[in-house]
Amino acid sequence: MGWIIWIIETLMCLGAGWLVAAALYPDKGVSHRLIATLLVAPSLILLAMQALGLPGLLRPVWLGLVAPVVFAVPAWGAWRRLGRERALALLRSDAGAPARLAREAWHEREPAVLTVVAATGVLLFASLLVWIYKSWTWDPTWYHVPITAYAIQMGSLDWIDTSVPWTQSHPKNVELLAAWNCIFPLDNRLDDSSQLPFAVLGAAVTAAWAHAAGARKTFAAGVGAAWVLLPPMFLQMWSTHVDVACGAFLSAAVFFLRERPSARDRWMCLLALGLYVGSKMTGAFHLLMLGPWVAARGGLELWRARGERWRLAGDMALSVLALMAVGSFKYFQNLFKTGNPLWAFRVKVPLLGTELPGKFDPAEFYGTRPGESPLFFGAPDAFAHLLRSWYVEVPTFWPDVRTGGFGPVFAYLLVPCLLVLVLELVSPRSWKRNLPILALALVSLTVQAAWWPRFVMGVATAGLVALGVVHGQGVRGSLRPGLSLLFLGLTTLTFWQGASAQVTRSDLFMYAKHFEQALRASPLERSALQVVDWLWPTEWNLTKESELKAGDVVVYDQSAYFLAEFFTRDYRTRVEYVPSDIDVREYLARIDALKPRWVGVQRGSAAERVLRERRGAEFLFLTPRFDTGVYRMPQAP
Repeated sequence: MGWIIWIIETLMCLGAGWLVAAALYPDKGVSHRLIATLLVAPSLILLAMQALGLPGLLRPVWLGLVAPVVFAVPAWGAWRRLGRERALALLRSDAGAPARLAREAWHEREPAVLTVVAATGVLLFASLLVWIYKSWTWDPTWYHVPITAYAIQMGSLDWIDTSVPWTQSHPKNVELLAAWNCIFPLDNRLDDSSQLPFAVLGAAVTAAWAHAAGARKTFAAGVGAAWVLLPPMFLQMWSTHVDVACGAFLSAAVFFLRERPSARDRWMCLLALGLYVGSKMTGAFHLLMLGPWVAARGGLELWRARGERWRLAGDMALSVLALMAVGSFKYFQNLFKTGNPLWAFRVKVPLLGTELPGKFDPAEFYGTRPGESPLFFGAPDAFAHLLRSWYVEVPTFWPDVRTGGFGPVFAYLLVPCLLVLVLELVSPRSWKRNLPILALALVSLTVQAAWWPRFVMGVATAGLVALGVVHGQGVRGSLRPGLSLLFLGLTTLTFWQGASAQVTRSDLFMYAKHFEQALRASPLERSALQVVDWLWPTEWNLTKESELKAGDVVVYDQSAYFLAEFFTRDYRTRVEYVPSDIDVREYLARIDALKPRWVGVQRGSAAERVLRERRGAEFLFLTPRFDTGVYRMPQAP
């Protein structure tokens, strides 16, 4: 029943998002409406979940009742604005877009459109991987997926008591969207699913922008699909690392800043920025960077409004509130709890010289001097490191790609196209078209460790749009098909390098060896498979799933790393953090109060010894890679 409710309510949300998009952009193409839908729909879900999560009412029943109301209000307004005939005509038009694209591609003999077929296959395969594999990648199992699990367990967005600061402090949008996909069926099958729609968003933004910049529709669709086929995208989009979503949001925000200021573009830009800010802290820095541009456009809107300035000012205030509604919660919670909205990093406030408290200096992670920001190429030799990553270093095609750039198509085609756009700036006639593209590329690179492709996905969007400009307006005659074939060949090579490594490097990418087993596995077996060597052994995951009952408590301490492994697949247990590096009497008192069935504790610690000697704990296994011993506690008679 839970799966049926999830399907119905998700379709309701998508329908509401499309109606709003159609009401805003009836005069634009299907790509515009798709982009707006993929911004509005997750925003509506997040509004419903936050409205219930803040008072601690985030339960399936309440969410099932409240969410349709949240979806219905904007849907009804959009329906009234469109009217039945206009809405149905737009729906028929959008539904027929793939067939029209196929006919145009055949008529134009455009080979680049083949990437659309490949990208569609990749998205379907990625969905299959989400369905058959438990969450296994490093960062998600460490702290992203636990955010989802804690939200469902607690039924709230309260501060999480845990030893992993990123689970406490990280913005939650992508993880809460995963919680939406898990909370109705109470099943963790889709806890890695929430980035998949944003892979489509990134492709749609790239295609729409390339077409607007001069590329023919079929070639623009090809470069949009190529966004999905770049290794940093397709290797990560079936996990909750959040970088694919953030790259798509940033690209969408700048996309809506490129035309004459309008209320509808302002709303979409601010929604995209809010979703980005609420997904990762780099969004806060990019919001500050883009803020003057957004404000200048708002001022131009007001100046042109003349007799309607008060009404427009109210509309602007509402759009800013929409940004805050989907983007600001975690920063306010961090500020209230720690005095630092960007906790757990220590932050030195520019100009004031004040340092906000935190557990970590960013320099520890990103190679800057102690106390210096890693942003804006703050690390020594950052630009040279960036170029080495793009052109020299051998890539490791892991889901969080950190070296090798975006592959040969980026290094040898997209970067030269960006340079062409830079050279064109000598002519002011190109500024309106080229400056937003170059601004996206530049802004994308002003992050920590810009040489990690996962952090700078917007620069790939900019490169693909630049290719669309060159193809549409920079080449003519027989050169155009040649450029299409070069693009298709380099994109194929780029995709092959990333995809084939998952199979040929089976010593490194161990999860691929378990594909057939995971495909045939029952839901219980799937949730227990040790597909990579840092997860719990399969036998103990199976024991956890069979032995622990609803309401049972599982405890871990500061030695535990991959917190997702402590939760059952249907969220029936309660996972609690009890540090073991405290006085053993206090530790035992907390254990006695919680009455846990299983306890994870630092191997060799005093707490482990007293659990065995004074409470009769039975050793079960040692978690891989980290010295956490898992014990079974005796049940009271």
